[in-house]
Amino acid sequence: MESVARLSSAERRELFAETAARKGMTPAIVEKDFWVCWTLGRLFAHPDLSRLLMFKGGTSLSKVFNLIERFSEDIDLILDWRVVVGEDDPLAERSATKQETMNKAIDAKAVDYIGGELLAMVALAVDPVCRCDLAADDLHALNVMYPAAFSDTYLRPEVRLEIGPLAGWMPFDNYRIKPYAAEAFPQLFKQVDCAVQAIRAERTFWEKATILHHEANRPKSSPQPLRYSRHYYDLAMMAAATVKDAALADLALLEDVVAFKQRFYPRGWAQYDEAKPGTFRLMPAEHVLAAVEKDYVQMRNMIFGRYPDFAEIMETLRTLEREINSAEVSP
Repeated sequence: MESVARLSSAERRELFAETAARKGMTPAIVEKDFWVCWTLGRLFAHPDLSRLLMFKGGTSLSKVFNLIERFSEDIDLILDWRVVVGEDDPLAERSATKQETMNKAIDAKAVDYIGGELLAMVALAVDPVCRCDLAADDLHALNVMYPAAFSDTYLRPEVRLEIGPLAGWMPFDNYRIKPYAAEAFPQLFKQVDCAVQAIRAERTFWEKATILHHEANRPKSSPQPLRYSRHYYDLAMMAAATVKDAALADLALLEDVVAFKQRFYPRGWAQYDEAKPGTFRLMPAEHVLAAVEKDYVQMRNMIFGRYPDFAEIMETLRTLEREINSAEVSP
């Protein structure tokens, strides 16, 4: 990918435009996809960063596992919390009050680390092709600014790295990813792919499912965050793949995800104790259904493959909810 990164702006523009024509995408999406992959390649080729970071989330579902056909322009990364907690064990048993105090301390230390040592390492890793700065609107995020050949109203000419320490690392594995441009024109690349380490899709399945359970229990007085329809789409797509069977066969992983959220993201109203077979909820509450559908329609331009209508998404999730609730729990 380095050879393409160092092409002239005009040459990259031609490559991305031709790829877009073949793939049925916009040139700006093809371009950003290239820089997402290039950035991940630089991060995981760095000896220190590769030990500190883990790739997760929606972009991994698309680029690593090919489970969704949704363009996700941000990169979700887990920061190894050992660099900010020292000898303290965040998983040790402690009272809810002490756990909350520790969670806040970890978050505060992570903000300092991200804006200091980590920023310096990432900036060096992407130099001199790109520039990296701390995001002005989020102290947990870094923005990698790339040399854009296209402009798009909806796409920023930067790759956002959203970084947090409070996330589970297991299970994970090593994978290789490639940009759409390399799929379309492999002959133009000296190296078509790059290595990453990422959370396995089974954990992301349960992470997404528990997000929907959380949202199903959200009280009317608490508005749903923006752009949450992506979680409904992502889980529906995963429900149609073999990862669903692997996840349903690993209910211990669900228990781990739930326990992690109860410890680090406690919400009494989320009713995480009911996020188990028999009482699991995926369907949005009636009072937010229209808002979720509206958000999904607005996300249309980010889905580059088949665009299932909202009713299909809901029916798929309704079926999945029944499957989860009828899953057999090991004694």
